Amino acid sequence: MTRDIGLLAGTLEKIDLRNNYIGGTIPKSIGALRTLSLIDVRNNRLEGRIPNELFDATGLEIIKVGHNSLHGTIPDKIAKLSQLKELKLSFNKFTGDISLVFGNFPKLRT
Repeated sequence: MTRDIGLLAGTLEKIDLRNNYIGGTIPKSIGALRTLSLIDVRNNRLEGRIPNELFDATGLEIIKVGHNSLHGTIPDKIAKLSQLKELKLSFNKFTGDISLVFGNFPKLRT
């Protein structure tokens, strides 16, 4: 993903880049997309960690990052996403205790 994605701040609501063989990392500038409600980057070749900055978009309802090579722990800042309805993390290399970040998602369905 391009590190300049943050330049779309204020207008971008959805990112759907699934099934595109995109490599690299999720850029920290994604945190500038405060109006983001959906990010779907499943089935790519992304690696690295999920940046904490992603969770600055507190209106996020859907996060789908499955089938990549992401690693590390799920950032604690995910707990700020009270609107979260879907979270798909499967087929990555995450570590840590996932129960520490869950518990305050009244709208979570998947």
